[in-house]
Amino acid sequence: MSDIKLTVLYGTETGNSEGLAKKVAAKGEKNGVTVDLVDLSDYSVEKLAAIQNPVLVIISTWDDGAPPPTCVDFCDELFAASVDLSHLEYAVLALGDNEYMQFCECGKKVDAKLAALGAKAVLPRTDMGADFMVTYIGWSKDFWKAMKDVYGVGAA
Repeated sequence: MSDIKLTVLYGTETGNSEGLAKKVAAKGEKNGVTVDLVDLSDYSVEKLAAIQNPVLVIISTWDDGAPPPTCVDFCDELFAASVDLSHLEYAVLALGDNEYMQFCECGKKVDAKLAALGAKAVLPRTDMGADFMVTYIGWSKDFWKAMKDVYGVGAA
């Protein structure tokens, strides 16, 4: 068992991102990981910059490329930020609708901005469409393998 902590930040309008965040938390608990589930509707870049453990961002794209309405403030703050996040290790799970030209655009922008601020991705961003539960299964295996490889987290 590991004594690693994982912060899962989720941004959702329909509840899909929150549902996946809860699945990650349940799997984390099975693996001995302390998981903080945090809704981005009430979060700040200052809090993000203070995190000293891996971060998973699960965020959907609303309409044609926008963040979920509940996460606009956080995303606006992040996209305008110039804070040093070189200590931060992260992964992004982006949800969207394949019918839109800006498929998973919000997750793509969050991923790009975190990288631009110096954060290090422990896993490439994964974009998920309407069949996200099918994609999630494979992503989950990859994510927990990366957590094991990078942090020594057991695989339950």
